[in-house]
Amino acid sequence: MDSYASFLMPDIPVSEGKLLTIRQHLGEVDGVAALIANLDKKDIRQGMELRLYTAEQRVEHGVPRVFFKVKKVKKNELVETAEGVALVGEEFADHNKGWALVLVDGERCSTQGIVTQCTLYEQYTSQEALLAAAKSHSSRKMKIELPSGIF
Repeated sequence: MDSYASFLMPDIPVSEGKLLTIRQHLGEVDGVAALIANLDKKDIRQGMELRLYTAEQRVEHGVPRVFFKVKKVKKNELVETAEGVALVGEEFADHNKGWALVLVDGERCSTQGIVTQCTLYEQYTSQEALLAAAKSHSSRKMKIELPSGIF
């Protein structure tokens, strides 16, 4: 088993393209969790598609990993709101997942990053966690010096 770890964090890049970035955030529509985007249904013209990228944070054998999947979104799945469109469902309340809606037009796409409420990565960002990780991955003696003021 390899020991590569990955973390789900806000703004992980999912796509980089020439179409306008869709502003999106997690919220609620009629009391139900939702992914809300500043996009109108009419913005999705003939030949375009909207793709939902889902990232899921899991810990397997003590190693945090992120798994991605993608699916095409049908227009009838989108709920119109005052802010634009939304995908609505309890799935969007899951703190171990993140999402990005990407607009695709032929070879072009929007530039998008993940929106998430996942905070698992935070427990690995302290000075103590960094020192523990360095110690556990070091097979030889190393002197570790951290710049002051970064934590």
